[in-house]
Amino acid sequence: MSAVLPGIILTEISPLGCKRTPYKLRVDVTKQTSWIRRRMSLNPACSFLKTGRFPRLSRALREIAGGRERLSPDTNLDEKKLEPVTSKALARHRMAPVMANGSRDSPTEEEESGSQPWAGAVLRPGITWQALVFLCSVGIMICYADRSNISTAILPMADQFGWDKSYQGFVLSAFFAGYMFTQLLGGRLADQYGGKMVLAAGVSVWSACTVATPWAAALGASSLVACRVLLGVGEGVAFPAIHSLISRGVPQKFQSTSVAAVTAASYIGTALAFGLSPAIIEDAGWEWSFYIFGSAALLWLPCWLPLDVAERTAVKARQSPLPPSGPQDEEEPLMEANGGGGPPTTSSSGEPPEDSGIRNLVRLLRKREVVAICIAQYTQSWGLYGLINWLPTFFKEFYHVEVGQLGGLTMLPYVVQGGMGAVSGVVADTLISKGFSIRRVRVALQVAGMLGPAVCLVAATSPATSGSAETGSLFITVGLGLSALTLGGVSVSHLDIAPKNAGTVFGAGNTFATLAGLLAVPINGVILDMTDSWALVFGLTALHFVVGAAIWALWAGGEKLKEDSL
Repeated sequence: MSAVLPGIILTEISPLGCKRTPYKLRVDVTKQTSWIRRRMSLNPACSFLKTGRFPRLSRALREIAGGRERLSPDTNLDEKKLEPVTSKALARHRMAPVMANGSRDSPTEEEESGSQPWAGAVLRPGITWQALVFLCSVGIMICYADRSNISTAILPMADQFGWDKSYQGFVLSAFFAGYMFTQLLGGRLADQYGGKMVLAAGVSVWSACTVATPWAAALGASSLVACRVLLGVGEGVAFPAIHSLISRGVPQKFQSTSVAAVTAASYIGTALAFGLSPAIIEDAGWEWSFYIFGSAALLWLPCWLPLDVAERTAVKARQSPLPPSGPQDEEEPLMEANGGGGPPTTSSSGEPPEDSGIRNLVRLLRKREVVAICIAQYTQSWGLYGLINWLPTFFKEFYHVEVGQLGGLTMLPYVVQGGMGAVSGVVADTLISKGFSIRRVRVALQVAGMLGPAVCLVAATSPATSGSAETGSLFITVGLGLSALTLGGVSVSHLDIAPKNAGTVFGAGNTFATLAGLLAVPINGVILDMTDSWALVFGLTALHFVVGAAIWALWAGGEKLKEDSL
């Protein structure tokens, strides 16, 4: 079995008489230290010191650790002490990769590039995680602009085709049917085969559907609904694929910031659609709002497709059967690629049981930490998906705001959400780096991001604010801004508890979030028809927030689940 450091490949050591040409060693102590820290965060109980393979390195690490036999994630690794020992200890050995069947072969391209299959690292040299996050953010911005532009375009479309309000709602909700369908599927495909091509396929599908929307509307109702469903199918894989990429390609201490940046980009995409669509429709017609936004992918795909992401190695490393445990002919390696534990369960032929992956996945999804993610996503999305669709109507009916003045009121919450979203990720990472436990940070931000909006929504419909649109808008904006704190909570929790299956767990949570959107929009409409009470609608949303915050505080996790390693 093998373990990989950046620029250095550690495998079963060849005999001294081996004439194989040794690899060129590129020793980077900072990266070595980061690798050791990351390795310990995945399996703190693994002993790095009980090995005869590198005695001088073992003694040095033991000395740095204060004489302890095991290192913890909090161990202070002094790079100055580590550098002279690692360089000399590692440079003495000839190294050759070991295949899954135990045979030796020439190094693969991924191994020579220094990728880290045990941890799922996906970026090759020259590609930074910042570049990955930036391109993902731009992709999500396009995603939300393409889904949101119809909110403005549907007004002239309804006039042209004679649609009533019920049919408009049916057209808008068709998107969620397709969106929910590909949440788990997109996450599973990304975890198994890599998120790069899954995201590229999704962008291609939803962009084509966006451009085809005017033609579909001209053909008839069924064509338009089918086009909206396919748009949801394409966009449904976006977030699961991106979260799978982040779990593999972004250092753990920057993952909260990365998720927050990507999610904040979704708010910016929505704000761009709301801001640009009216001008496009007025100058060129509603059809061009779809043509322009749908064509944005033509600028993004040429930047995304050449991205050198070595995901195949990461996936194969997690799926390859390991040699049986027990005494070996040679000394055991310094660090094992399977997390320091025993080998996975295999059949007599050495292959994992055919249904073991499904059983392990089911066990993972049934853990209360994963259930907490699903419930939190559902309850907060009841407001974010359900209430936001009614926001323009709320301002018009409750505060008697003219349609021409709704633009600023509907854009402002998304702009504030985007800014707060970017900040929340930095806050989460900073708190964790200062020693606060991951669970405590996730719970604090999530609870604040749900209870704060609950209070603001109730205040927005109170008699004290019913006569002032500005005051009501302030409460709505503050509430939605506070909701962005959840980007440091549930939005990144799957990276903490299930980094190996991050896309799948996120897909499960996002499926419940989409289900909330499917239910909240029509239920709110029924309440308004029956009672004409916006206070009741907002109160029901606030109740969802409170219940979700309570369950999250009780069940949220902060450590990697053992089921994620099976």
